[in-house]
Amino acid sequence: MRIRSAGTDRPAPSRPGPVVTGCLDVVLGVLLIALESLVSAVLFYAYTGSDPRPPNPDMAEAGPPGMDWSGTLVLAAVTAVACLIGVVLLRHGLPIAGVVQLIGVCVLLVLTVTAWHSAYEDAHATPGAARAHTAPPYT
Repeated sequence: MRIRSAGTDRPAPSRPGPVVTGCLDVVLGVLLIALESLVSAVLFYAYTGSDPRPPNPDMAEAGPPGMDWSGTLVLAAVTAVACLIGVVLLRHGLPIAGVVQLIGVCVLLVLTVTAWHSAYEDAHATPGAARAHTAPPYT
């Protein structure tokens, strides 16, 4: 015959099943991507949305303007933070959220390289090719 102690009449706490934890894992991944998208959009607009400074009339034009690194650096920083969050999620046993995070990192990496390439082309444009993307005037 077994003797029960006074504190054992409660059932042992049960862990949620794989369906619940998997669903929460997906929701966490999607919420993190949405939050990072919002933060990166705000940072990108804050650093690149301002008007450039007007040229100083006392200085002579010395050549094409230098490359604008603000958009590239903001996106690179957000990409690095998102990658770190993805690795931490994978290390803490949330594989779906970690994979969703790393897929978002790949998209951010493509956007970062695109922003860099666009800034590089603007800074190193040939004089005759500056208006190549505009439509010709109507005659």
